[in-house]
Amino acid sequence: MATSAKRKQEETHLKMLREMTSLPANRKCFDCDQRGPTYVNMTVGSFVCTTCSGILRGLNPPHRVKSISMTTFTQQEIEFLQKHGNEVCKHIWLGLYDDRTSVVPDFREPQKVKEFLQEKYEKKRW
Repeated sequence: MATSAKRKQEETHLKMLREMTSLPANRKCFDCDQRGPTYVNMTVGSFVCTTCSGILRGLNPPHRVKSISMTTFTQQEIEFLQKHGNEVCKHIWLGLYDDRTSVVPDFREPQKVKEFLQEKYEKKRW
């Protein structure tokens, strides 16, 4: 692919990602509710913050996380994110989660966030 065509494709993908992050469900980190996610979790298709992206990489097995603005995305990755996003992931990973009896941890407490993510992804609690 020619360099200018490739650059145009990357710009199109970035624009599509920005549109996805402006959707109400994707405006907050899927894992801790911090506003303005800057990463995507390519393992599950959710939008996450910087703190959670680091924790997700440390889970077993590690999640594949990509920066929204610092990397490029393939057409397949864009389509995967369009089919998923935080709303779909909520039904998959938090389907049985009851926010009346459980609380999403504060993003300023990394250890609690890590424990929550282990419950969610490793133990598949909900």
